[in-house]
Amino acid sequence: MRDLPERERAQLGLQYIEDAVVALLTEHAKGLTLANVADVLGLRADLDPGHRDMIAEGILALLARNGRILWDDRNQVYIDNPARG
Repeated sequence: MRDLPERERAQLGLQYIEDAVVALLTEHAKGLTLANVADVLGLRADLDPGHRDMIAEGILALLARNGRILWDDRNQVYIDNPARG
């Protein structure tokens, strides 16, 4: 992996994290909050409380925008998108 350019390594890392989020949500049919996802996957940054979930928040936003996951506004949780391709 050290032979890969930095951008490619970063994109591979992001893909692994995205796949882990989707797999986690697939296992939890009722969905998970942002904080739950961040805790379970160890994505909480060592920052002040208002910023701890920024990494997870960005990844979840990308996944929701791409349709891989959905935001359940009624229950305030992220859920798997069973219709994803």
